[in-house]
Amino acid sequence: MNLSHNPDNINLKRKPAFTLVELLVVIAIIGVLVGLLLPAVQAAREAARRIQCSNNLKQMGLGFHNYHAAYRKFPVGGAGAASTTNAFIKKHWRPSWGTSLLPFIEQPGIYEKIDMDVSYLDPANHEAGAEIVPTYLCPSAPKSTLLRPNGDNVTSSVLFGRTDYGGNYGEQGLRCAPLKNCPNNYSDIGINDGVGRGVLLFGKDGQLGINAILDGTSHTIIVGEAPEGLHSIWIGHKNLFDQSAPISAQVVPGTDWISCSPGLSSREGNFCDFGQEFHSYHVGGSLFLMVDGSVRTVTDEIDLKTFAALLSRRGGEIVADF
Repeated sequence: MNLSHNPDNINLKRKPAFTLVELLVVIAIIGVLVGLLLPAVQAAREAARRIQCSNNLKQMGLGFHNYHAAYRKFPVGGAGAASTTNAFIKKHWRPSWGTSLLPFIEQPGIYEKIDMDVSYLDPANHEAGAEIVPTYLCPSAPKSTLLRPNGDNVTSSVLFGRTDYGGNYGEQGLRCAPLKNCPNNYSDIGINDGVGRGVLLFGKDGQLGINAILDGTSHTIIVGEAPEGLHSIWIGHKNLFDQSAPISAQVVPGTDWISCSPGLSSREGNFCDFGQEFHSYHVGGSLFLMVDGSVRTVTDEIDLKTFAALLSRRGGEIVADF
């Protein structure tokens, strides 16, 4: 039968289909569901990144304890100065904690490339110093660059592998805030004048063993997050921090924190004192490695005196749970 003319007004069945209104409603519902799902996906990804960051610190903790088992002390934090021309500085060169830890975090290949008798600024160590060490990278921190110059010469074309973790040299200005007159040293015994209150010290200060951690190994920080530090390269001579502002504090005009004054912002992230304060890209707090090898989250809102206590090795403070 020819239906093209349909002379008898026969009703033809139409195929079911969405109207324009129904289609717009479906699209709107999908949009709402995606909007609800994305934050959950992002939160899950950050949780995974945070776990990896914590695992990095735990691996470093094992490295520190294996180093201590071998040498009865923790490594030097950094030389404090580096030069290829100054004879006095060259004579007192000491490798960084990031360098000394390499054989104990399954990176002996990089360690064996390094000439320990000369600084990383020497051409002999440029290739090894540019190696990327995965254990020293927190996945939560942006990675616009994996290589950085020596912090004392930021225009140098010689670049070195970054690190997202810095050593604890102590604190200054936290335990007496809002005053600013508490120095980062223990002045009760002369040999420690000018020596940081933390665990990883400069070469001139010597090395510490667990017996020097009188505040308790579970209540004393040895390493924390600092991905945007001016000296945040693992082989460098100043990858140590004497905290003088709250965790993850950022540069703002009119601040009460000297290290957060305009002009002292990190190259990325707007963190204080060129990023030379402990900070992270995690929401609400940063991860820290304690001397006993445990990893703890310290919130951005922690009481400053409590934070100062965690950064001191023998301050005599009583620290409750944090």
